[in-house]
Amino acid sequence: MKYTNQIFKVIILITILSFSSCSTSDDNVLEQEVENTIIGRWHIVGFEQTTMYVFTENLRYTIYSTDGNFGGIETAIPNPNEWVFEGDELVIDLNFGNFSRTIPNFRCEGNVVDLVDANGGTTTLFRENYDINSCTE
Repeated sequence: MKYTNQIFKVIILITILSFSSCSTSDDNVLEQEVENTIIGRWHIVGFEQTTMYVFTENLRYTIYSTDGNFGGIETAIPNPNEWVFEGDELVIDLNFGNFSRTIPNFRCEGNVVDLVDANGGTTTLFRENYDINSCTE
């Protein structure tokens, strides 16, 4: 009987340790998806003080500034651009039959995104309040 109790305790201990050390990759995937979203306020490299894009669930607003301070969406130019993802491609309707089609490459924990077009041209955006100089990726 004493031997059976010891085996039972070992089995319980192994079971507890097995479950307590589990971690799912789903948590990491969810975190990655949250970080790598285009939704938010973005500065454009080269135009940091004058132009900002604000992506909402399906619209891209453009906000201009003369002093580097950007207002809210209510200060954006009229007629925001609709956008969607088609597979991995970010498609922005620029109106009048014109579309921007780019592949977003997120880096620096989702704070920087390179938008690469079919010709290899790249536009780099970084999130508002993020120091682009701290991105070393």
